[in-house]
Formats: sequence, structure tokens, C-alpha cells
Amino acid sequence: MRRVLSRFATGSGWVVVVRILALSLAMAAPAQAQLNTQHLKGGVGLKSGSQPPPGGYIAAPVLYFYSTDDVRDRDGNQLPFTANLDASLFGVGYLHVTTKKILGGNYAFQVLFPVGANNRIQGTEIDANPGAGLTDSVVAPINIGWHSKRADSQTNYTIYIPTGRYTDGANDNTGLGMWGHEFAFGSTVYLTESRQYHAATMASLIYSTKKEDSNTQPGTQLQFEGGAGGDFLKGGLTVGLSYYAAFKLSDDEIDGLPGVLIRGKNRVFALGPEATIAIARKNTVYGFVRVAYMFETWARTTTQGGALFISGTFLTRPLKIPTP
Repeated sequence: MRRVLSRFATGSGWVVVVRILALSLAMAAPAQAQLNTQHLKGGVGLKSGSQPPPGGYIAAPVLYFYSTDDVRDRDGNQLPFTANLDASLFGVGYLHVTTKKILGGNYAFQVLFPVGANNRIQGTEIDANPGAGLTDSVVAPINIGWHSKRADSQTNYTIYIPTGRYTDGANDNTGLGMWGHEFAFGSTVYLTESRQYHAATMASLIYSTKKEDSNTQPGTQLQFEGGAGGDFLKGGLTVGLSYYAAFKLSDDEIDGLPGVLIRGKNRVFALGPEATIAIARKNTVYGFVRVAYMFETWARTTTQGGALFISGTFLTRPLKIPTP
């Protein structure tokens, strides 16, 4: 049963829907202003390089909560800032893995429909309190996954679509007002022949356009996400330690602020526990629930806080596990 479930539990083929929720966090002080891309850091962890077997997968609910009152400068010093900078996101998504082969791998596509967002660190403002509202949408038209006895790999292209409410300079934006393009590749390596223990990493390169009606544009970002863990209870439980690391490759451009004031490219590293449990009854698997909490242990020119992820994924066709 463990081998049957190993490509389902925590595989980023389904949690990649979680990964592509749109969020943009901004720095507090203009002298340290930095913007993140739309990629939600930490959305994938254990088995981030694995695509699940062919079929349909509904992600609902997708919940994300980020909280901090800690802003770091380019040297890692905490800025004298006391407000709570909280953000939350809610969404539903769908992933479909086909039997069609491209370059020897299975072709899949994914979509995410935003249900709501409440982000106090939206755009270039840090004191905004926009309330709940629809945020941006996400489409991943290309996802290709490969599988071998001791490793999985996948690559994908994701588009972030500015469907949320956005006006340049407003303090009630729920969307980001820009398009985003992401290219990613990842692998999961199974450390034992039984595939019980595994380690994974996915690398993403994210490019964002200028925000609507302005010259504000986040710099290009390189990001790594993954983790190491094991499968237990015959594959019905996956636990381990996840991480993410993000590095800005180019400077942000912020309308109205001289470039000399933007000191340092934002960088952050986070680590935390993750667990995924199968929803099953009488040898039939109906879905999975994933919970992860990421502690940002190191940050430069950005916020340093904690993020909670909770998501449910349901198979459109329940999986019958053969009995021994």
C-alpha cells in the first residue's frame, strides 16, 4: 500500500495548486522598500518533485495564514516597527493529470480560483487594511512529470493573472495589478528501495511585469522549496521537515522612490514541520489533508515571520487499494 500511495501523499503534482496562490509582501520603510513576486513561498515541501498518477484532483479548501511584526534590513537588523503584518488567503483549485505523453512524461494542467484574501502588506503599502476580497487567478497550462523506480521529476510553467481588485496607490487592493510568469523544475529522490524515505527540491524562476498604471515592478526571483521525510502507516501518513529559500536576482523598481533608496535584494529562509494524512475508508482513498508550518529563521530586506498552510485534496475518482 505504501508504494501505491507514495505518488499521492504530499506529491507536488497536487499541492502545486497550493504553491501557486498569489501573494505579494512589501517592505515597511521606503528606504528599505522591496517587493516579493506572486509566488507563495512554502506551498510545496515534501515530495515537491513528484507528480501524482493520472486523474483529477480537487484542492479545497486551500488556506494560508502569514503573521509577523518583524521587518529586517539588508544586514538582518530588525527595524523599529511594531504593527502586526498579517495576511490570509483562501482558494480552491483543480489539477488534471492525463495519460498523454510529452518528452516521455505525463502531461497535466492546473488552475486556481481565488475565493478571498486579506493582506495588510499589499502592493507598496504596509499600513493598508483592505478587508477580504477576490485576489488574482493562476493557471499552469504546462506540467510534465516523469517517474522511475528511485526518483520522480516534474517541470511546469505557471501564469499569474491580475483578476483581483487593484488601483495604483490605493490602500484597499486585494489583487496585485501585474502579470507573473514562472518556470520550475524539481525532483524527488527515494532514499530506500521501498520508497519509504525521500528528499525533494523544486527550483522556480519568477518574473513579474510592471504593476498597472505605474512603473513599479518586482525584481526577478529564484526560489527553492522542498524537504525530507518518510511515509508511515502503510503510506497513509507522510511526515518530515520542509524548507523554502528565496533570493531576489534583480532590484525592484518602485514608482516615486529613487533607486538609491532601495538598499539590498530581499532574501529569506524558512524551515518547519509538515504532515499529510490520507482520507481513507475500507481500503479506498478519497483524498489527503496537508498541514505545514514554516518558521522564517533568516531574512534580509524583508519581513521575518511564520506561515501556516492547511489544504485538502480530493480525488475525483477514489483510489481502491488492493488487499494483500
